Amino acid sequence: MKRAVILHGTDGKPEHHWMPWLKKKLEEQGYEVWVPELPGNHTPNLQVYNDFLFSHGWDFTDNIVVGHSSGAVSVLNLLMDERCPKIKVGVVVGAWAEGLPMQHFDETQFAGLFPEKGFDFELIKAKADHLAFLHSDDDPYCPLEQAQYLAHELDAPITVLHGAGHISTGFKEVSELWEMIEPNL
Repeated sequence: MKRAVILHGTDGKPEHHWMPWLKKKLEEQGYEVWVPELPGNHTPNLQVYNDFLFSHGWDFTDNIVVGHSSGAVSVLNLLMDERCPKIKVGVVVGAWAEGLPMQHFDETQFAGLFPEKGFDFELIKAKADHLAFLHSDDDPYCPLEQAQYLAHELDAPITVLHGAGHISTGFKEVSELWEMIEPNL
């Protein structure tokens, strides 16, 4: 069975932005797609998210896993979890590497999102056949430099869109995202 998971960002919902479009595109390719509403997503938390994702009986083996914003960070966290098998593709959209995404948020809001000892880049690389990043050159929340750092550490390509903000509000489709996924179907 071909499977895919799409993880929304902070204060998000499965029906936000480009997620319904991507879900439909994957379903048209024969994928079973899970777009869960992440619990307590105003304050994303690594342990809460991973426990939630692994408690639903979903088999992540050879999945395509796409995440946006804090959901993108969650893709990396998921891959570091001992319960996670090797996935096929991980696509990270609008991620950042640590701390607050710029200064727009409460300092405690993202306190539980990042691993205490930092990302284990070698483990993340070992858990995915292919990783890729998508970011904008004018993201008002998540600095491009942090996404570039993550992509560099993970030996992953990064596609940088011009003037796309956080690749969220106003985006019902993102053709560049599909172009990153389609060759790996």
